[in-house]
Amino acid sequence: MKKLLPYTIFLTFILALLIGPLTTNAEGSVIIQKVTKDTIIYEEPSSNSAEIGELTKGSFVTVLAASKGWTHIQTPEQMGYVASDVLVKLKSEGYVVMQKGGTTLFTAPRQNAQKVGQLYEGRVVFVYGTAPGGWSFVQYGEDTGYVATNALKKPVPTKKRINAVNGAELRLTASPSGEVLGILANKTTVQYYITLAGWSYVEAGDQKGYVKASELANIQLTNNKVYNKGIPAAKGAKKRVALTFDDGPDAKVTPQILATLEKYDAKATFFMVGKNVSKNATIVKQVYEAGHEIGSHTLSHKKLTTLSIAGVKQEVNGSSNAIYTAIGQYPTVFRPPYGATNEQVRSVITIPSILWSIDTLDWKHHNPDKILASVKASVKDGSIILMHDIHQTTANGLENVMQYLQKQGYDFVTVSEILQ
Repeated sequence: MKKLLPYTIFLTFILALLIGPLTTNAEGSVIIQKVTKDTIIYEEPSSNSAEIGELTKGSFVTVLAASKGWTHIQTPEQMGYVASDVLVKLKSEGYVVMQKGGTTLFTAPRQNAQKVGQLYEGRVVFVYGTAPGGWSFVQYGEDTGYVATNALKKPVPTKKRINAVNGAELRLTASPSGEVLGILANKTTVQYYITLAGWSYVEAGDQKGYVKASELANIQLTNNKVYNKGIPAAKGAKKRVALTFDDGPDAKVTPQILATLEKYDAKATFFMVGKNVSKNATIVKQVYEAGHEIGSHTLSHKKLTTLSIAGVKQEVNGSSNAIYTAIGQYPTVFRPPYGATNEQVRSVITIPSILWSIDTLDWKHHNPDKILASVKASVKDGSIILMHDIHQTTANGLENVMQYLQKQGYDFVTVSEILQ
């Protein structure tokens, strides 16, 4: 890859000594920010200094240092100072270069721009945003620039664990000479994406980078059994039921259900669809912080028994990752859409698969009275009750269900609790 000129390196070093250390982030030795409006680049951190260039709204810049309202920035084409208040921080997403033979990294979003270098096939790059014309602004190592968006693909990660007694060195690039970003402790659970020449790209919370592939191990299945009812309470203890809600979260209905559960000091389990999790992250946090259990209901509610094993992994892992992003925890239980499961599906699942004892059919009749009638007809100690937190009629009928069950002497517990 193209390197900075010696003079530029020296100037950057001197400026860093004068106004503060270089800023860093989880992806390596740079922070990428976006310009929120057209602005001037100045030679020095002062609006009275010489104007040396311009940045248009939507441009991406590398932050070298920041101090007293000014930020020292660099683009693939120029370097100088801009007012800090015109910049906004960005989050990145890891993508894999899938184009055969790799792709070119350019200084600007156009084919005739200066080339920064080549990104080889299989490399994981960090995408910070897009530009018109089918371009993405990316970072690999300490290099930044634009690549054709169609050369990239969002990978589907799987969970693995670190298998190195003294921990694994996390490196910026897939090389023994790559910058060491930190140490991942032995047995740390990581999201694994791809292996390149003996190096695996992984993520563990905010830490992202490459470890030796030999220092990773598969996570052994712990409990992937299928359950359709809970264990009856011990003799003399109160009867228990598990209220479960599928397909959410929903911006309108889920908060209403949370309010009703709180009124009865009840705990429940929410089997969430990954795409809805991503759209309603704040509500996911509310569910989690209220003490309810969060389970996975796949990424997009596809019938898993009709998919290839790769398709099953994409649905299961996609949902788990969305939940982890929202609350910093993976789901503890899983419910297959339509209750459809088989040996292939179970081979992917590492947590209990939960079906149900009572299907209220709330999705079909949208009638609060019928929800209560189905519960009255079938409930017993250890029942797992299926409802959906995407229907207003379910929220409307929940309190009557809970009043009835409370009068019958039932405690409301999570699925994991009722399995014990």
